[in-house]
Amino acid sequence: MPDNISIRSFRRKDTDLPTATTLSPKRGTFSSGASIFSKVNDVTDDGKDDPKGPLGLNLLHSPAEPLIDFVFVHGLGGGSRKTWSKTSSITHYWPQEWLSKDPAFNDVRVHSYGYNSDWTKGKSNCLNIHHFGKSLLGEVSTSPYLGGTDTPLVFIGHSMGGLVIKKAYMLARQDAAYHTLAKRFHTIYFLATPHRGSDSAKLLKNILQIAYSSRAYVADLERSSGSLQSINDEFRNYSDDIELWSFYETQKLNMGLFSTLIVDPDSAILGYREEKQMPMNADHRSICKFETLTDPNYVILRNAFASTVQSISRLGIANNIAYVLKSKEKLWRSQIKDLVKYLRVSETVEDDLITVEDTRMSGTCEWFSTKQSYLKWRDFAPDVPSVLWVHGNPATGKSILAGYAIDQLRKTNASCSYFFFKYGDKSKSRLSACLRSLAFQMACTKVEVREILSEMQKDDITFDNDNERSIWRKLFLSGVFQSKFSTHYWVIDALDECVNFASYFDLMRKLDVSIPLRILITSRETSDIEKCFSSLGPHRFQSERISTADTLPDIKLLVEARADSFIVKNNEERAALVEKILGESKGSFLWTVLVLNELSNTYGGEEINQVLDDVPRGMEPLYQRTLESMSQATRGKKLAKTILTWATCANRPLTTEELDGALKLGIKDSFARLEESIVALCGQLVIVDKFGKVQMVHETAREFLLNDDLKSEFAMNKMEAHTQIAGVCLTYLTGEEMKPPRTSRRGSASSTAGKRAKFSLYACAAFSHHLAKADPLANDILILVDKFLKSNILSWIEVMAQTKNLIPLICAAKNLRTYFNACAAQRSPLGGEIQTIKGWTMDLIRIAAKFADPLITLPSAIYWLILPFCPTESTVYRTANPGRKLSIVGLSHAQWDDRLSCIDFHHQGQTSTVCHGDDFFAVGLITGTVALYHATSCQEYKTLNHGEAVRLLQFKSKTDLMVSCGMKMIRIWDVRSGQIFHNLEAPPRPIGLSFDRNLLIVASHKNYLASWDLDDDGAQMPSRPWNDSGEYTNRLSHRPPCAISISVGHKMMAIAYSGRPITLWDLEEDTYYGSCGKKLPSGETSTHLVTALVFNPNPAIGLLVASYLDGQLVLLDPFGDLDLEGFRANCHTLAANPDGRLLAGSAGSGTIEIYEFDTLRLLYRIKSSNLYIKQLVFSRDGLRFIDIRGAQCNVWEPAVLLRDFVGDDCSESTSTSLIETVSSYTKVKISAMVLHPKGEVVFCGKDDGSVSLYSLKTGSQLRTLYRHKSLVRILTSWPQGDVIMSVDASNAIYTWNLTKSQKEGWVPEKLLFQSRLDCGNSIVQVLLGDAAGKFILSTRESDHLWTIDGLQQDERTYSGRPGIRKWMQHQYSLLHMVCIEGVAAHIYAWNDWSKVTSVSLDIAMTGLQLKSVTPSIIGRRQLILLELCELDGSVDTQGLHLLDAASFSIENSTAEAEAAEDGKSHKTILITPEPTTATVSTPLLDPQLAALAHVMAHVIGLGDAGKLVFLDTRSWVCSTDLESLGSGSVSYSRHFFVPYDWFAGVRDVICALAQRNVVFALNDDIAIVRGGLEYAENVNSEVEGVESEMTQGLLTVPTEA
Repeated sequence: MPDNISIRSFRRKDTDLPTATTLSPKRGTFSSGASIFSKVNDVTDDGKDDPKGPLGLNLLHSPAEPLIDFVFVHGLGGGSRKTWSKTSSITHYWPQEWLSKDPAFNDVRVHSYGYNSDWTKGKSNCLNIHHFGKSLLGEVSTSPYLGGTDTPLVFIGHSMGGLVIKKAYMLARQDAAYHTLAKRFHTIYFLATPHRGSDSAKLLKNILQIAYSSRAYVADLERSSGSLQSINDEFRNYSDDIELWSFYETQKLNMGLFSTLIVDPDSAILGYREEKQMPMNADHRSICKFETLTDPNYVILRNAFASTVQSISRLGIANNIAYVLKSKEKLWRSQIKDLVKYLRVSETVEDDLITVEDTRMSGTCEWFSTKQSYLKWRDFAPDVPSVLWVHGNPATGKSILAGYAIDQLRKTNASCSYFFFKYGDKSKSRLSACLRSLAFQMACTKVEVREILSEMQKDDITFDNDNERSIWRKLFLSGVFQSKFSTHYWVIDALDECVNFASYFDLMRKLDVSIPLRILITSRETSDIEKCFSSLGPHRFQSERISTADTLPDIKLLVEARADSFIVKNNEERAALVEKILGESKGSFLWTVLVLNELSNTYGGEEINQVLDDVPRGMEPLYQRTLESMSQATRGKKLAKTILTWATCANRPLTTEELDGALKLGIKDSFARLEESIVALCGQLVIVDKFGKVQMVHETAREFLLNDDLKSEFAMNKMEAHTQIAGVCLTYLTGEEMKPPRTSRRGSASSTAGKRAKFSLYACAAFSHHLAKADPLANDILILVDKFLKSNILSWIEVMAQTKNLIPLICAAKNLRTYFNACAAQRSPLGGEIQTIKGWTMDLIRIAAKFADPLITLPSAIYWLILPFCPTESTVYRTANPGRKLSIVGLSHAQWDDRLSCIDFHHQGQTSTVCHGDDFFAVGLITGTVALYHATSCQEYKTLNHGEAVRLLQFKSKTDLMVSCGMKMIRIWDVRSGQIFHNLEAPPRPIGLSFDRNLLIVASHKNYLASWDLDDDGAQMPSRPWNDSGEYTNRLSHRPPCAISISVGHKMMAIAYSGRPITLWDLEEDTYYGSCGKKLPSGETSTHLVTALVFNPNPAIGLLVASYLDGQLVLLDPFGDLDLEGFRANCHTLAANPDGRLLAGSAGSGTIEIYEFDTLRLLYRIKSSNLYIKQLVFSRDGLRFIDIRGAQCNVWEPAVLLRDFVGDDCSESTSTSLIETVSSYTKVKISAMVLHPKGEVVFCGKDDGSVSLYSLKTGSQLRTLYRHKSLVRILTSWPQGDVIMSVDASNAIYTWNLTKSQKEGWVPEKLLFQSRLDCGNSIVQVLLGDAAGKFILSTRESDHLWTIDGLQQDERTYSGRPGIRKWMQHQYSLLHMVCIEGVAAHIYAWNDWSKVTSVSLDIAMTGLQLKSVTPSIIGRRQLILLELCELDGSVDTQGLHLLDAASFSIENSTAEAEAAEDGKSHKTILITPEPTTATVSTPLLDPQLAALAHVMAHVIGLGDAGKLVFLDTRSWVCSTDLESLGSGSVSYSRHFFVPYDWFAGVRDVICALAQRNVVFALNDDIAIVRGGLEYAENVNSEVEGVESEMTQGLLTVPTEA
């Protein structure tokens, strides 16, 4: 956070920790005390289904900011709740219900831990105390509440639970990975823990043996158990650092026929010197179960707990509490700094409050605190509206009064947020800015709000900063108001100066009255604002009018304070003068101040009386008098008019330095004492505040000057003023300071930012705002715009990108479109300047959407690294940039395409369903396949097999869980690991599904809901039937539904049946709610067939859209049974975006339409292929949508979604016309690629079976060489490049001999052979043995040795599920090959495929598999680079290992090489060595390459001199020099960014390194990036645990003797 941010009033007050309160058994209630932090809801469980309590770690209670953690661990046969509850009632669950309400534990977070120790159930198992302790330690370390904090830990264990805690603590002390966690163990409470075993355990063991069962943990509890002895011996070595309390039973437990002490006192105590020992008047069970708060045993235990809390609070461990508080303060600062950026709030949020506080005189405004309306509002009086509207005439001190109210509320320690609207400041005139500021202030003072907003930021929940609807829905309805905060106040001043104040009332009408929020609003009295308040209804607001009688005492204090300076004869005249001023003020503070300012320049009584006689009554006559006075001046009129222009029409107040810069550009003059000039020339109308900002004296002054009826040379014409300001801004933007750099140096803007004029910030941010309001016929402005767009716009983009916010680019595009529309209406739309403007209206939005990541990462990338990737006919592509060297050849796209990707499944099956999650989207097929794709790049992630046709898919928000549903089975997956968590039986014909927290709900066409509790191991809940009327509540409807929409947010379900209105079913009450539907002219509800239903996903918007078979699309208020809007649209499929802003519908074959949900206003229509669209779904951010049709999945990213994402703040006249487009798509895609060995051409196989030839010079396709009948999977060529081999999806193998002619280049000459491998498995690799005249065909299950004649010579199969193998030519012997399999490399002879030797690889392969093997030569050293990826998962790089090929050397390799070289034929006599002893190959540079693998997605290739070129995880092409990798850090170079859509829809990135160029396959094109590696930005990645000497000379060739 910047140091100057003003956050004083938001800081949490430092408060002393509460002291422990001792409880007496005679007292039935706790002594009162307030927590220093507000509480969040306790985690409760009614326990009806499972009185034992859940397994694992469970949060029972959490204060807002916990300082200590209690963890309760049960014993043998107990449960996480049962052990600590006297009865099954929740009121007896004392760790949750009693401790949470005890002031002594205000700062204690409480958990319980459950594990399976029920010896009466289940089968025999080998679990023992060691396993339970290990599990407890694992859960604590990974808990989101315990794992990442610094709080001291207090463990309470009953019986065997104490042993489990001991074991967990010892494991933590013995493992360096848990070192930090072990230090947090502060105290362990042992309740009847058998440290030395129990005789009862032996009895229990015998009973279990009789029952043919056994439990290892029971054996552990026997006396003299070896396990217990070991635990006790080890624990003694670690116990010095923790406090120990041992409580032991003194009463025998009644066990029916006999009673006994379960744990003897000698076993229940450790006997350590510092151990605290306490006898309890209880048996083994009642030692931890209590009837009431006054139970003596509970009092003893509770007071012991309280003493521990007090000890930690007072002393701590190495001042732990101070450390925790310091850590929380650091966290607070970090979170606030992040929220400043996230919410885009001003760093001077308190400036307005400081200004009014400085202005207010002591003793003023006190009348307000006596008003009953205010007092009731402040005190949250029952039945009093939450909104208080304070209104009055202009200049009656409303802003000062707002500041006073804020001050009064803060004096009572109330939480108060505020906002001062200012019409003349764009940043303070929008409702969106107000909402963001209020949310930020609430986050500063309320932990719950801060945590929610910080979580939203981490989850990348985006919203338009200027769209109040989006902010309200996402920040407040889904965020702030979901937190359980205590009472809060908002004070909003000058609502009438908000440019869109009507939107505020739209939001307030739907505000839940139960939210503990009070809102005070001040404004002038206008008819518009009065109507808005009236529309809320009297139950929503109360009003208080500021009368003259209210303000006169305050004005009197002001006049009396200034009266001493009046030059009068005596006090009687002074008093008379005060009364005269008061009488004429009519309650106006501003009028009084202006008069007092004039009186201060008088020098006698006559002058004073003259001024009072001349001063007009009222503000407008006073302003008119001021203008007349200014007109009589002989000098300074031009300067005065310019100052008034900027003060009235700038979109925020300029500082004096900024205004000085504007004046230099506008009137070509400078002013050394500008502030004095402002006061002298415009003193009655313009002021310079204490922060150096130039602004109007009052909003009434601005309105007066902008009045069209004003007759004065200083009257402001809005269009002329904005034209003048736009001209000044554009003059700067076309000037020298904004010229782009001439060379490809990085960070050009940052290097000159400090040298730019102060005015530059305003010019860059506001030019388009003024341009949108400028005169379209002003030729000088059009010339400046054209010059800017053709010369310096790239510098402007760089400046904007440096703010890490690209929304200004989209706003500028909208404003440019407004200016374009105005110009096109007045001028020829075909003019060059007009066309340039039109081009940039599209290009700016596309740049912001497509290149956001590289622009924010490296703003200067706009000059050389982004333009070449834009369509060749786009305006940005043609922007002059003489220094550009990076170029791309081969791409055929000339225009921007709304379609990001078309994923074709015609080889796999028809699509059946699609869904979108946070990080992935999934496509289900009728074959049972579920294909997962990255949400950002659309690159294939992995595939899953559901096992039957997939009908429904759904992601669980903010988790890695996804559910797939077919006719028979429901599977719940962890999409990252690919594992199935649950297999569930599907109800008959599922028609819809949804998640309600951890409950999975599936609707059946049999008219009932099936549900499963995922928190309870997927246990199935009772079925919940519904029906289509309220008459037979317990009877199933027999009609099958034709459409359904489940809304968890609304707790409602809409079901459509043929011949019936739409049925509404209340999911909370499980009851019939009513019906709704479109209304017929008769007023009856239509019973026409409904094809699709969708609720608005936003719980605050109670709307439903229905599509009817007759083509009608209808917007309904289902709760009021109202038909709001409707028309013929023919949409058979509907989808809403997650925030409820947009609705998508598929209309007819291949047409998609986007509507505004709550108005059904059509925004966008796109027509593509004629295939029937089965389903639509939006991305989570609403900026993309996906459709499935036939065997295709299309991902769309139309600019209109991004344009609509930004609020209408950008310009008041932004066009909202319908955008229509047509998209075509090339189905053919390159599926395999290989470069010619001599780098002349590229061979490409395609999914239509063709093998084509492309030029490496132009990237163009030269010809089709030949064709397969199915997709080409593999392409390879012989070293000489005259023979090419291809393999297709059916394992057909074609081998062609090529010849090169001078006229035509490479052409096919002869088909050497055509064959097929019939083994039932797909070929995944081909290895050519040129010297041996053979090749290997490898599948996952088998390998095949073939001759060049096309005959199979040998075959080897692998049983089970073999891993990935990679074959490569031996680097030292042409007559040998290497097979790398897992952690071993096997060397074989080409002649007879005999194994020569094996080499063990010292690499970790757990959970990984080979992705690629790349041989290379660095210097004179032969090396092998292994690239690993996730086993059967994502293809992104997960590991890198560099091997020395010398470790693969074999005997007589030199003789073999010579024989192969001399023989020149396959009849060469081979010298086959004897098998040698297996050796071990240790990877080189392993720590450094491991660090690289974290940022790497794909290895592109190894270039000359050891340069490793790769694609990183953010789609940048990077490289590193393997010879110069450092020891403590890895340095690599970032070169250029590759657009995500280049890899959309594919699993494997098809690319290659061609000398200094990089070649990519993109659909049917190859894109050759030339010169990209010349640009380099260094990036460092730290390497952990590496000694510097370990890497010395690793890649150095040994010196020969």
